Amino acid sequence: MKWLAAVLGVLGLLALIAGIIYFTVDANQLPSFLGALHIHTHAKRKRRGEAAIVIAVVLWVIAGIVYYVDTRARSRTTTPPTVPAAPQS
Repeated sequence: MKWLAAVLGVLGLLALIAGIIYFTVDANQLPSFLGALHIHTHAKRKRRGEAAIVIAVVLWVIAGIVYYVDTRARSRTTTPPTVPAAPQS
């Protein structure tokens, strides 16, 4: 399950990058992979940027929960080391 946490973390990072791009680049100069915009002003896409940042935070929280649950499950399944019995006389 650690791979799932890693994938969610990377997706969160990509969402954060998209949010930063939405906040810093004019609407008519956005890259095509962020979707088509039919706007003729130089306004920034505030709501899409906010949504992307919220999605990034949610993905990171879910990744943290998945990682925590996986770590707890693994620690419970391991058996503690056995102590050898003292020799009897």
